[in-house]
Amino acid sequence: MQLTHSYSAIKLYENCPLRYYRQRVIKDIVDEGGEASRYGERIHKRFELRLKDGTPLDAETAQYEPLCVAIERGLGGDGTLYVEKELTLNSDLQPTGWWDADAWLRSKLDVLTVRGPKAKVIDWKTGKRNMDSFQMGLFAVQVFKHFPDVVEVESALVWLKPNQMDRQTYLRENADQIWVEVLTRIRRIYQSRVTGNWPARPSGLCGYCPAQSTCAFARTR
Repeated sequence: MQLTHSYSAIKLYENCPLRYYRQRVIKDIVDEGGEASRYGERIHKRFELRLKDGTPLDAETAQYEPLCVAIERGLGGDGTLYVEKELTLNSDLQPTGWWDADAWLRSKLDVLTVRGPKAKVIDWKTGKRNMDSFQMGLFAVQVFKHFPDVVEVESALVWLKPNQMDRQTYLRENADQIWVEVLTRIRRIYQSRVTGNWPARPSGLCGYCPAQSTCAFARTR
């Protein structure tokens, strides 16, 4: 079976290799999510409809209208807005289709704007603030691969509840350094596959794991 990768899959492995193995390799458990994930999906959909089709935000999300307006104004007269943009690379790090047979690394960007040689990426966050520069860097190098004229990417994590933002700027000339980190993390997954070693990593996340009732290592919240 060919393994495919994404930011969320890499983090799943790093949080608990055993959960990754059960959820993505042998697939004997399914993560159906909880109220928090359903809330996040609902908010993301509202943003998607607002930015893509101009559908007004509902009462639950109306407070975020200024964010949407700021994104649109930032396009100027010559920028391009992409919403829920799917970016996929094969194992040679060349662009391919999301569902193509050689799809190897997928990233879905909540918001991507491209204006000349500069791009901006926004990822909406509906949970507790937990800045992750790895996610921002991964999204940036994906953009560089798919948009050869872009030389600068500003990646941002927008934390909606506390109204805060984490952002970093990445230059094409430094992309190779980021790829070293990305590929090193992915390589660890393949090492587990070769050795058959998928250790449990008990943590406060055990209470949210779909395998908690059948895992001898699960910790209660």
